[in-house]
Amino acid sequence: MRVHLDPRQWPGRVVPETEHEIDTAVEGLCLRANWADADRAGVRAVLAPWFADGWCVDAVLTAVDRRPDGARQGPPRHRDQVAQDFLRARLRTWWPAGEQRSRPPVEGMSLGAWWRVNRRNARLNAPRRVPHLTEEGVRAREEAGERLRDRFRDPVERARARGRRNREALDALLVPGLAVPTFEDSRRLLADIRVPAHPVCQRCGCRTVVYEQAA
Repeated sequence: MRVHLDPRQWPGRVVPETEHEIDTAVEGLCLRANWADADRAGVRAVLAPWFADGWCVDAVLTAVDRRPDGARQGPPRHRDQVAQDFLRARLRTWWPAGEQRSRPPVEGMSLGAWWRVNRRNARLNAPRRVPHLTEEGVRAREEAGERLRDRFRDPVERARARGRRNREALDALLVPGLAVPTFEDSRRLLADIRVPAHPVCQRCGCRTVVYEQAA
């Protein structure tokens, strides 16, 4: 995949493969490490085998600061230290003598895989297009806005509307067939309310109506 990227925008997790990608990655690493005086050719000669083993720029910078066990490598590079020699010494802890290079501390990916992930994230984070409303939709939105403005325009009418809604909610709780209670009903005593009497048996206390229905 032929993509030209500015070294300042080189993705740190991409493993460079082609010659152009390696040059861009080396320049990006020197910029991130503030090694303006570094010999790019010397740094490239040190990093090319590491890139070939699947290391990315983020992995190299992490290895410069940390050992495989997580301990700190030491102070940053001084101006009197040669960049490629400093880099070679720091990476030596990740390449024991006579053994293969250790696994990179940061997993890398190809430039094509990074491009696909980047495009997918761009599509997911892109603002969604709002569909255009039809004439009926525009008219309904305007009517709803007008009703909302009228609702908050007159406080007296708003209070009346709230009272109507409360009255309708209370009326919905009434038992069908019964009259609506009035204020006069609230003033009556319980002793004045006539309760229908039911004849009961003198012997067992059962309602005689039940026996008549059973018979």
